[in-house]
Amino acid sequence: MKSIVKLIVVSVVVLFFHTKTQAQGTTVRGYVYDLELQEPLIGATLITEDTTIATSTNIDGFFEIQTKDKQGKLRVSMIGYQTQFVEYNEGYSQLNIKLKTDVTLLNEVRITSYAGNKRSRETPGAIATISGKQLRQSGGSSIQNALNSVSGVRMDQSTLSESRISIRGNGIRSPWGIRNIKIYINDIPVTEADGTTRIEAIDIENLGSAEIVKGPASSIYGGGTTGGVINFKLQDANYQERSIEGAALIGSFGLQRYSTSYRHGDEKVNTYVSYGQQFFDGHREHAKDERQFMTGNFQFYPSEKQTITLLLSRSIQNSQIPGALNQKQVEENPNQASASNLDKQAGRYQKWTRIGIGQQYRFNPKLTNSTSIFTYFYDLNHPLAYAYIRNFYQSYGGRTRFTYDPKFEKLNTKFTLGAEFNQGNTKGAQYENVKGKEGNIRSNIDYINTYYTLFYQSETELTSKAVLTAGLSVNELSYDVKDYLSPEKNGIKRFNAQISPRVALSYNFGMPLSVHGTVSTGFAPPTTSEITDENGSINQSIRAEKAINYELNFKGNLLDSRFAYDLAFFKMDMEGELIAQTVQQNITIYNNSGRTEHNGIELALAYRIIDELNGKHLSLLRPYASITYSDFSFLDYKILDSTQEMVSQFDGNELTGIPPWVVSIGVDLETKIGFYFNANFYYNDKMPLNDANTTYNPSYNLLNTKLGYQKEFLKHFNLNVYAGLNNILDAKYSSFTSLNAVGFGGNQPAYFNPSPGINSYMGIALKYKL
Repeated sequence: MKSIVKLIVVSVVVLFFHTKTQAQGTTVRGYVYDLELQEPLIGATLITEDTTIATSTNIDGFFEIQTKDKQGKLRVSMIGYQTQFVEYNEGYSQLNIKLKTDVTLLNEVRITSYAGNKRSRETPGAIATISGKQLRQSGGSSIQNALNSVSGVRMDQSTLSESRISIRGNGIRSPWGIRNIKIYINDIPVTEADGTTRIEAIDIENLGSAEIVKGPASSIYGGGTTGGVINFKLQDANYQERSIEGAALIGSFGLQRYSTSYRHGDEKVNTYVSYGQQFFDGHREHAKDERQFMTGNFQFYPSEKQTITLLLSRSIQNSQIPGALNQKQVEENPNQASASNLDKQAGRYQKWTRIGIGQQYRFNPKLTNSTSIFTYFYDLNHPLAYAYIRNFYQSYGGRTRFTYDPKFEKLNTKFTLGAEFNQGNTKGAQYENVKGKEGNIRSNIDYINTYYTLFYQSETELTSKAVLTAGLSVNELSYDVKDYLSPEKNGIKRFNAQISPRVALSYNFGMPLSVHGTVSTGFAPPTTSEITDENGSINQSIRAEKAINYELNFKGNLLDSRFAYDLAFFKMDMEGELIAQTVQQNITIYNNSGRTEHNGIELALAYRIIDELNGKHLSLLRPYASITYSDFSFLDYKILDSTQEMVSQFDGNELTGIPPWVVSIGVDLETKIGFYFNANFYYNDKMPLNDANTTYNPSYNLLNTKLGYQKEFLKHFNLNVYAGLNNILDAKYSSFTSLNAVGFGGNQPAYFNPSPGINSYMGIALKYKL
């Protein structure tokens, strides 16, 4: 009997202490940071899986939570950021959680482009954000549909190797590539020293998001930004993620893509490495495109004060160019290639390498610095209808930015001071094109292009609701030309130092409304291909284009912050606009003959009707829309010949290549069981194809859809399968047009690069969590 009583007493004691231990669980401590900025997040919410225990971060981003269990998951959320589930156990001494921004929350995204690190609704100016999912909504081979869903932004594309981006009409007159817009990847410049950009070296699958600043951004990015700035961010890993993923995509016109990626994210490092191949026959004759990509994006966190970033990128592209067609040829067969491009075997064959190293350092709560150095180079083998071009290009430079916040009790002002430098060296030779082979040499020219900018910006809190932003940049650019075949054409073209100011006043009435008024200026110098006269000598009289932009923005959130709007009215006047004049076949010169007026309205709407917090079966139901109205015209526009005599006058005409109305409407839907769906409708109004406004590109409608299923299974696997249709309405249209084309020999002008009809794709991605 005594033994039984003793056993019962011991059992009760053991059960008591075991229950007490179970009840104690574990104490989880740590910090929550912004993944990109490494800034502590105040007010982030942490909830246990059973939602019985919750806490939030303090002013230092610190949290402490007593859980019931020794291991489990915490749900970490904050408005403007993607929700994450973070594992914990009693072995973790401290969690350093890093959250990614959620760019689908239109006005709650933190904007990094203007160095204020404020939410979009608190930032003056029209700024749009695009998520990685949105960039890949049309299959992952082009970002055209994603950019065209942003009000005021336009991407024209004929084949995967021929594209052009414009913002508020700036850049639309570029015959190839991108100008008047600066493009960055992870804050490292992609735009060359002379202001031109080609984005073919960017692998779309590797992009994590994009910020688009519309209009002059001179106070923080310097010259060449009359159109604006696009800052792409590469993909990275989630906190505590360690995975390998393989993906495959097939589609119409022989599209094939295969890629693999590795991700690893913890307290000390964030790694994303990807390799891929893509093959595309094209929807037209002579339009094949083959590419290889290798990308590495690394972030190291040696301490709470320091983040080191390393970017490595290598790409190889082999593309054929079908060329533009005239109206008669389009009617006969829109899939044919230009006869001259076929005869000359026109194409673009190039290899790109890009290396960048950056550091963000927080000296103390008041002073931070962000610095990057970079180099990139490519070799270009480029047969064209009129010549065979061989180029080797190498660039190097750096960018640094100091931010100081003295924490004044009254009129607190945050100061930003920085500089950017870029030098590009081009060795170029031009030959006769003999059926796709090099013939006799025509020219052999080296360019050394040097660009630098110094910039300043301050943000002063006039009251608790009013903020004054002021800034300016000082910019200088020079082209050093060395012509080996014609030494008499050697010389240096310098553009006088340009000072470009920007002033903005913001008033925040609360969540429903914030108002921003901005006056900004910018300038865009001609590229190296635009500085020569008819005989190939430097045109010393050519000047940079200048712009002044007046803008009024209204931003806000309604209906418990689920409905967001962004409305912008702007008026931009440009003077000294570069006007192209074809003086002989394949010879074009440029003059500062134009003055244009850009008046416009841009509206962006997004409504999260359902999200993961209030949806029973759906985790997301989000309709969105963007509407752009453009009233762009020539105020003073005269075509001059090589002797500066007026040939034509087009004052009052509509600006070439700009449709008055553009509308994009879409919906994103995600279910809790894994299915997702998105659809987008795009309307492009008719637009003039020449400065005389005698020929127009007809309006067209596009409808694109995508359906997929994504689910985690067997704990370690994540499957994503999807399929989509583009141009469901089978519209016959040309997105990329050759503006002001001239017909020679009695032929019609070749304006059109026909776009693909209805086309489909399907893909699969399988991720294994290590």
